[in-house]
Amino acid sequence: MTTKFEELKTRFPNLIPVQEMRANVSIIELAVHYGYEPQAHKGLSRPVLHHPTHNDTIIVKNPQDPAQQIYQRAGDFSDSGTIVDFVRNRLPTIFSTFNRPGQHEFRNITDVLYDYLNVDPSQTARNRQAVEVKSDPNPRQTFTKDLLDLRPLEPDNYLLKRHIDPSISNSPEFSGKALTQVSYLNKDTGRTDDFLTVQNNPAGRYVAFHNVAFPYYNGHSPEVMGFEIRNDNLKIHAPGSDRYASVFISNVPPKPQHFVITESVLDAMAHKQLRAIKGDDAFDTVYFSTGGQLTSEQTNTISRYISSLDKSPDWKITLAFDNDTKGHQYDLQFVQQLVANHLPITATVTGLGRIGYMLPESEKYQTHRAAILDRLSLYNDNLRAQFSPLANDPAAVKELSSQLINVAQKEGQIAIHVPQTGPALQAVSEVILDVAGVRKRIGFDKSCGKDFCEDLKRQVEKAQRMPYAIMDQNGTLMYESKSAATIQRIMKHLEFQHNGPNDTVTFKAIERQSNGFHKPQAQVSIKEGQTISFMEQPDFKRKVQEEKGELSPQKNSNIEERNEGLTSTPNKLRPK
Repeated sequence: MTTKFEELKTRFPNLIPVQEMRANVSIIELAVHYGYEPQAHKGLSRPVLHHPTHNDTIIVKNPQDPAQQIYQRAGDFSDSGTIVDFVRNRLPTIFSTFNRPGQHEFRNITDVLYDYLNVDPSQTARNRQAVEVKSDPNPRQTFTKDLLDLRPLEPDNYLLKRHIDPSISNSPEFSGKALTQVSYLNKDTGRTDDFLTVQNNPAGRYVAFHNVAFPYYNGHSPEVMGFEIRNDNLKIHAPGSDRYASVFISNVPPKPQHFVITESVLDAMAHKQLRAIKGDDAFDTVYFSTGGQLTSEQTNTISRYISSLDKSPDWKITLAFDNDTKGHQYDLQFVQQLVANHLPITATVTGLGRIGYMLPESEKYQTHRAAILDRLSLYNDNLRAQFSPLANDPAAVKELSSQLINVAQKEGQIAIHVPQTGPALQAVSEVILDVAGVRKRIGFDKSCGKDFCEDLKRQVEKAQRMPYAIMDQNGTLMYESKSAATIQRIMKHLEFQHNGPNDTVTFKAIERQSNGFHKPQAQVSIKEGQTISFMEQPDFKRKVQEEKGELSPQKNSNIEERNEGLTSTPNKLRPK
């Protein structure tokens, strides 16, 4: 019988195109051929296969069409993609016999595929029959924008419940990027009908739900490739949305300086609002969202967008994924993929609870390898020092072992196995950036809480508990209080306290608003120990007088407002 390789060589005598190899080599067949065992009790329309030796479990989508097949390692979005990605990520393990040092990685990958194309057809048939592929009862829909009832963002929308101020949703970054999407629950069937069905059924009994929708793009076309839809207890993508390669992108400023990447659009908006609260309202940032995941194709899409834009000379990418283990894992995944041209570190399969990467083998990367290993060794030494007082505690020894970054060598190749802990993942990300020499272009911005939405929520809650605060000229919080009178007293104390020749400072009293924004209420400026100005807003003075019982609210209108809304006393009238 003629092998697939012989058939293809008659059509392509010089070189078999990659797309042809993808169409003729099924991920499922290749996996079965190399020891993966079908998990029939787990996968129905999407087969699940497990390799017992390497403890590697994969899920295969589009199983009936090899050309469209993609896989994902269970629980790990970073290990996903086409058959090329499947082979690449397993060259050091499953396909190690084809991983020849000194040979280009892609040549090693094609050698694996060529080898399988040469397998006897009777064996490939047995591989194919080893997995029973059932038809998907809910096949993937093609994304069609017309199936959605989309409208301009309504004033009363879900964003308000997440403390996103209208000034942010209407800002240059996000104007037109958040829409209202109406879902229709059919009261007779108990199911949601698409918009075209609703339009064709005017007599239908429907309950309408108004959600917020964010468009996603793939960077190849200006067309919308899907929508992320959010509301209370609703966090989905519209049917048929391209979640594999598409991302949300905000409006682009004329010459962007910052590129901020978050897990959700809500986090992006909260990040912008937190910046605005601190006084940074510049339109110089492009925000991306990956929709609660990160695939290699999404990283490529973001990179493609950034490369295509006319940027400020000091442009920088800021990874602002969630402040949890998964967020740190996304940081490392993005960094590893982004620096591949400078430092080709490749993903590999390792045990549960760890992420594996192969360091480059080429001699020209010898200095880079040494630098990486030195830094990781220092990280492990510092970790051991923290555990040294508990050296005789078996539980502590076990905990230390689970947190150390392991280094493995096999046939001249060096792999690092990183525990899925925030500190270890962050350490490796920073090491790679430093060794690759791209630290000035890529950085991190982690929220104090789990994400920036949580940080914004804390700001709003703090406004309810402690509406008044004092900050210095750097924005550092000095004092906070429920009382305007207390804040006024502290401001005056700070004025008289800083009377030395080296005291040049400014203190600002603010009132936190319900949306987290700061309203200036008072300011004292001191230069070389002398007060340049002391100013208070009339509203602030009224509240102080009300607290002291010196003024009733009914008499507020009689207060004289001077100096364009500010009360200012020059230094010469305020001797120290």
